[in-house]
Amino acid sequence: MRGDEFIREVDEAVRQERWIGLWKTYGTYIVGGAIAVVLGTTAGVGWREWQESSQLAEARQYAEAARLLRGDQPEKAADAFAAIAEDGDHGYAVLARLRLAEARAAAGDPAAGTATLEALAEDDDAGELYRQLSRLLVLQQQLQELGPERTLAELQPLLAEDAPWRHSALEMKALAELEAGAEVEARNTLSGLVSDPTTPSGVSRRASELLQALGGPVEETAPAGGAGAS
Repeated sequence: MRGDEFIREVDEAVRQERWIGLWKTYGTYIVGGAIAVVLGTTAGVGWREWQESSQLAEARQYAEAARLLRGDQPEKAADAFAAIAEDGDHGYAVLARLRLAEARAAAGDPAAGTATLEALAEDDDAGELYRQLSRLLVLQQQLQELGPERTLAELQPLLAEDAPWRHSALEMKALAELEAGAEVEARNTLSGLVSDPTTPSGVSRRASELLQALGGPVEETAPAGGAGAS
């Protein structure tokens, strides 16, 4: 999707106050970006582990499951990912659980996909990186069910300075604020993302586009009796 088309779609949603529709459009970019980071990171880890311990069979099994999912065979992909999640070693088992949730949802059982993510989010044996991403995905899927206020409350642990998905969680926070009708707060959240030098480039770009569609940063007004007052 080109940037100008994306902005027009967001602007239309804002004008009509279709916050849920806006979330469905924009939230896909948030979650997709987060998963892409995990896939890239874990793929690198998996490759190094294969070099060190010759786990080529597991790498091939995962690649075949991913091919099935790309090829619009989500049921078969879900079975393949489930087998890796149960029997796999190293990083592939945890990553397969994330993709298993995706495959189950694509196969027409989003509740099973959400349950898979919830189980991963509560699994003390999984790394914090994966647990928090699972929690973020669950909140994204349940925004309508939970409502913006509860979503914002549930997001709090993911917004900590040292949280691995803090910037993606801030994107979600802005969308939940919009759905709650708190446009000023949402614009401030987006402004913070844009001005933060540690924000990943993709997140910063999306935040900037949405912020401009909402009218830009909130303008500060000079306090009464401030500089220049006599």
